[in-house]
Amino acid sequence: MRIFRGGSAVAVAALALGLIVAPSASATVSSATTVEELPFAVDSSNQAAWWNPLDVVGETTFFAFNAPAAQAARHEVHLASRSADGAWTEGCLRASAQTACVTFVDDNGHNQPSIVVDGDGIIHAFVSMHNEQWNYFRSDTAGDVRTMVDRTATMPDLDVDITYPVTARGADGDAWVLVRTGTDADGAREGVLYRYDRAAGAWTRETSIAAAKGYSFYPDDLEVSPDGRVHVLWEWGPFPADPARHLGSYAVYDPATGSLTDAAGATLVAPITPATAGSVVWRPFVPGESIRSYTPAVQSAKLALDGSALAGVAYRFVEADRSAYDAHFARWDGSGWVDEKVLDTAALGDGVATSAAVDVTRAGTTTRLYTVVTAQVCGEVRSRAVVAERDDAASSWIFAGIGESRLGQQRLRVQTRSTDDADVVYLSVPAAAPARLARAVVPRDAAVGPATSLSALVTDLRDDPGGVNVALGATATASSSLRSDTGPSLAVDGVCTDASRWISAAGDSTPWISVDFAAAALHEVRVRSGYSADTGSAAVLRSFEVQVHTAAGWTSIGSVAGNTQRLVSIPATGAVADGVRLLISDPSASTTDVARVFEIEAIAVD
Repeated sequence: MRIFRGGSAVAVAALALGLIVAPSASATVSSATTVEELPFAVDSSNQAAWWNPLDVVGETTFFAFNAPAAQAARHEVHLASRSADGAWTEGCLRASAQTACVTFVDDNGHNQPSIVVDGDGIIHAFVSMHNEQWNYFRSDTAGDVRTMVDRTATMPDLDVDITYPVTARGADGDAWVLVRTGTDADGAREGVLYRYDRAAGAWTRETSIAAAKGYSFYPDDLEVSPDGRVHVLWEWGPFPADPARHLGSYAVYDPATGSLTDAAGATLVAPITPATAGSVVWRPFVPGESIRSYTPAVQSAKLALDGSALAGVAYRFVEADRSAYDAHFARWDGSGWVDEKVLDTAALGDGVATSAAVDVTRAGTTTRLYTVVTAQVCGEVRSRAVVAERDDAASSWIFAGIGESRLGQQRLRVQTRSTDDADVVYLSVPAAAPARLARAVVPRDAAVGPATSLSALVTDLRDDPGGVNVALGATATASSSLRSDTGPSLAVDGVCTDASRWISAAGDSTPWISVDFAAAALHEVRVRSGYSADTGSAAVLRSFEVQVHTAAGWTSIGSVAGNTQRLVSIPATGAVADGVRLLISDPSASTTDVARVFEIEAIAVD
């Protein structure tokens, strides 16, 4: 959570730039969450969880995102600002003023932008660095996203490879960035903190936070408290790298003294290592876990401050021999780390997980944990952003959804607005067609809502219309099959995976499939088709007719042309039938033009 409060000189400077809008004493704020889709093109590579593409200064919101480039497998980096009146302004990163937008190689989960606005309103952007030397851009004009130009040559350590920049603004208006640096001679990747001194107008290397031979440092979050101390959050992985991380850690750096302390305030010797004694590790090893284990493991974490004290850490953790990460909250109670599981994916059913997105905020007497819940829905992943809130006077968390459920995983970042303590949420939906980016605002004048249960959120996410499927396990025949393991029986087995589909033969231009079952009055027929690896619509059934077999013979109940949806429902209006068949005139829009059907469901009237 980042709240720009700063000193009086900083506030005056920002007010003069129009970056902070002082709240009216009579202003009222709606307690309803609002979601606004940005009017800009977004690239499908705009996905990660440990970057910081969001900054909020007063009523002004700054977003950074990957935008499409003309070349394949490349993207531009754009910044957009939203003023207090709701107007958006967009600009891209340029080598110099008036030149073309710079492009970068796609590297999903790595080449993401991090930004920070300093106390003078100057925007700093760190982009596209996955073990690469600095790519640093800065605005020529305060608050103007259209004036971002390359200032890499002004950075220190130009010969060092950089990854995972996370940023923060200090109470004095200086800017900070925490990164993982490249391999050193001892076989380590260390965490290094850099500072932008506004008075000098320059970045300097501040200190090495942590390093150890045989280990890699993974930055998670960075916050500067009102007293000027820098709060650092990270994880450890094996050298040189690994998708699963461990030993979630926290320390506080005091630039006034150049010293590091742990959660208990004890002085630490820099650089910190995994073996450093003290209250550094908030997620120690559990039985069966090691620095090289794939599970159990930590992946992504964020911290929130309550004034100058740590309010807590939100993070994702996967237990042994599981694939789904749960959402946890850890806090320092004055004598030790207290950990709780806020979102238990195993309790929510098969196929439920969280995506690599988590954040936490603190304001007044409430703590909020944000994450994204995902569910497998017949061969595709659907997701919903979720907020969990707990007031200090309450013993349990309350939950609410944010925005709509979306195809594919979502990513998020959250920052608390200083003017009213509302949370501004950055929501990226990279798997949508086209990819999307949205801004949500979750006020704090009332509890989050409408409050609901996690199970209800998952039910809504699955979009299961219910009913009894009389076609389940029935006899199915088809005109052809691509292979022996893609036969028609797989379209009525109740399993929605790529390994359980009827797929027609490649030469069958007008395939059909028929299902026979005990006679029943039907409410509707559902057809689920496609391929989970295809995030678009090319693999779904394109054009087909649905027929039911009644006492009068085969009767059409509906036709579909030019379909782009994975789930198609055709009303049956109570027809008593003992069979369903699909007559397919256009199998798909994909290069391999075959029919791909996960399931055919004949739903009986209740």
